[in-house]
Amino acid sequence: MNTFKGIKSFGALYHDDAPQARPSRPWVTDFSILPVPYKGMELGNVSEFEPAPDWSRWHLGDTPTQPNNTLNWIVIEDSTRRLYICDRMILVRVSWQDLFDAGYVEGAEVVIDGITYTCRLMTGGNDYQVGTDGLSGGHPTDNEWDCFVSGEEPLEGLPTLTPNDRSGVLSDKVLHAPHNQFWNWIGAVSWTSTPYANRETARCCRGYQAGQFFYLNTYDHRHEDIGWRPVLEQLL
Repeated sequence: MNTFKGIKSFGALYHDDAPQARPSRPWVTDFSILPVPYKGMELGNVSEFEPAPDWSRWHLGDTPTQPNNTLNWIVIEDSTRRLYICDRMILVRVSWQDLFDAGYVEGAEVVIDGITYTCRLMTGGNDYQVGTDGLSGGHPTDNEWDCFVSGEEPLEGLPTLTPNDRSGVLSDKVLHAPHNQFWNWIGAVSWTSTPYANRETARCCRGYQAGQFFYLNTYDHRHEDIGWRPVLEQLL
C-alpha cells in the first residue's frame, strides 16, 4: 500500500555546474509554434536542453544555497521503496531518446547530498483509456501517473481532480486550483517511460490539457512543451 509522506525540498538541476532556478512558470516556453493554452497566460521559464544537448553539461546535484534553485519532491512510500516525484517539469526541448541515452528513462544512479537514488521517469500507461480521447486518461490505470496524479489510487493528503481539472478547458482558475498548484501539469507534457502500444516510434506522455490527459509524441522529437519530470527511487 502506498502512502503520501509529504513534500521534501532538496537537490537541483545543474547546467555547466551552475544550479538552475526552479521554474516558477513550469510550462510551454514558446508561443510562436503552439497556441497560448489560454488567453493571458505568461510564457514558461523552464530550462531548455536543445541549445546545449550534451549530458556532460547537465546533472542533478546537491542542494544549493539558494532556495529558489532547490527542487520540490512529492514523497510516496510503500513497504519496499520511497519515490520522490518532482512536482514540475524541469527541462524542455529534451526528447525521450535524449533521456533514454542518459539512462533517465529506465533508471540511472544519481547522488544528491551523499544519498544514492535511481533516477527514472514515471510510468504512464501504454494506450488511451477510451478510443483516442486523451481526456479519458491512460490504460491500464495501474500506472504511476494515473495512480498518483489522476487519483486512481486515492492517497490521503494528495489533491483530487475536480471536474474543472478534467475538462480540458484551461483558464487562470484551473492554473491556480489546488491540483495544478501541487502537480504543475497545465501547459506541460511530461515524458513517461512507457512506449505506446500501437506505434513503434511513439512514447506516452501526460499532462498539458488536463490533469489526467494522455498524449503521444515521437521518441526523438524535442518540443517546447514536452520535458523531463524526474523521479528518484530509494529502496528501504
